[in-house]
Amino acid sequence: MPVLDDLDRALLSLLLANARSPLSKVARRLGVARTTLSERLERLERSGIIRGYSVDLDLGKLGYRYTAFVLVKVRRVSLRGEKSNQELLAEKIISDCRARKDLPWVEEAHIITGDYDILLKVRVRDMEELASFLIRYMPEHADVVQTHTILVLKTVGEDRRPPLLESEGG
Repeated sequence: MPVLDDLDRALLSLLLANARSPLSKVARRLGVARTTLSERLERLERSGIIRGYSVDLDLGKLGYRYTAFVLVKVRRVSLRGEKSNQELLAEKIISDCRARKDLPWVEEAHIITGDYDILLKVRVRDMEELASFLIRYMPEHADVVQTHTILVLKTVGEDRRPPLLESEGG
């Protein structure tokens, strides 16, 4: 794991607040040369700490009015190659939802511990889309044993900006 110093953390913090800030402005704010920041940025990208730059969208204004978490219990079978049955099913669901207009957007899929095997974060335009996904689409998969759906009433916090540690290991 790459070691981050104070300048790295400050740079990442400012980029998390606004990734479109001109590097010259960020350099002035941090009191360092633009070339120094440019080199740091390249190192952070090469190391994989920065995987990309994105836009924070208002999903409701794009038509995704509802969020649901769907817990999926999967029939246990032996590994198929290097991936578990759970991973393969999660990948299939994501792929299908990207390819088909009649399915919702699966924003996240996680293999989890506990009574269920997969946790899906699903964004839907309306309740009919969610109902169709749960009643028509999910039963198409023979390995799906059971689902449990939790509908989000209100999102209180959804911060995708992790707190940057003051010092490594602390």
